[in-house]
Amino acid sequence: MTTSRKRWRGTLVLIFSIVLLSFNSCHRHLSVAKSDYKQYSMDTQLTVDSSVVKYYLPYKEKMQAEMNKVIGQTEQELTKPSTPETLMGNFFADAILKEGLKKDPTIQFTLSTKGGLRTTFPKGNITVSNVFELMPFENELVVLKLTGQNVQQVIDFIVKKDGEPVSGIRMKIKDHKAFDVTIGGQPFDVNKTYNLLTYDYLADGGDDLECLRNPIERREINQKVREAILENISDLTSQGKKINAQLDERIVIVKD
Repeated sequence: MTTSRKRWRGTLVLIFSIVLLSFNSCHRHLSVAKSDYKQYSMDTQLTVDSSVVKYYLPYKEKMQAEMNKVIGQTEQELTKPSTPETLMGNFFADAILKEGLKKDPTIQFTLSTKGGLRTTFPKGNITVSNVFELMPFENELVVLKLTGQNVQQVIDFIVKKDGEPVSGIRMKIKDHKAFDVTIGGQPFDVNKTYNLLTYDYLADGGDDLECLRNPIERREINQKVREAILENISDLTSQGKKINAQLDERIVIVKD
């Protein structure tokens, strides 16, 4: 984990801890003497409680400063149109594959879904907030050891969806069937086993991926998806590089 990523994570944890500790320290054991019910409308007539604002404002400002911190840059806007592969999808899948391989070198390919990527990246500066918007959930990366039959089901899923964000696997699609499928640069063999990197929501069968629910083996690598993306961008920046995703025909739909 890089120093910069430790710093922003530590700051966020510290902010929440201070707030929680402050509230808890004010808590006293009281007994109920009287109970009345009154309904208050949440509308524009409500006034701002300046004491509350004054209390949380320093923490809010600190958090905003961390979230607005520039951690990298893109060469171009990373979009995600409804096509077999997208700039955002390719960047995302490549990034988690690269970071996942640091923890488990047996990983051969990755899979995400278009719906799981919640935003695009603008051209230019990328902030911590941009990454949180891309992956707002606390999803954890997992490695699944799959049979060749399970991988075939994954391939069929990708075909059905007209492409999904992937890395390490390439294919062509014609008449709703995949062909010339390679994984890790080698032709796909249904008689072999393969190691897939994805995240827990999909591994638990989310987005109609029931074929991932019963792998031969499931391994946690103790890294959130968002952390992997942040680390990938930070590494590029430390090397003086920008995010430069490309469409490389990893998924091609062949038309007559």
